[in-house]
Amino acid sequence: MRFEIIAAFVIGALLPVLETARRGISHWTINFTTMFEDYLGGALLLIGAWAAYRSKSWGPVFLLLAWGSICGLMTSSFLAQVEQTLRGTVAEPHNLVVVLVKFLLWSVSMTSLVLSFRSATKTR
Repeated sequence: MRFEIIAAFVIGALLPVLETARRGISHWTINFTTMFEDYLGGALLLIGAWAAYRSKSWGPVFLLLAWGSICGLMTSSFLAQVEQTLRGTVAEPHNLVVVLVKFLLWSVSMTSLVLSFRSATKTR
């Protein structure tokens, strides 16, 4: 199985779990958008991974679109976390762990986006 498909299964499952563990399930009532983005992104990755793994004709393109969406989400999230850290305005107790995890998720997402693009262009 290709890296971008395995990564999509793993990150697709991890995004909602990590966000819920970080903020708590009650955060849905505080900031719906933040939680919804991670749940929707995870669902898109899982659908794309499943479709690419099952060799559906639309699988590579859907996976590419899912990775593109996640890359946008992770870029804004990672850069905002770094900015808050540099300004000293972050209120999280384990901020450096959060920055490290976001950097890893961002790196894997960007790599998977490039690999998905290569796969999608080969199948067309």
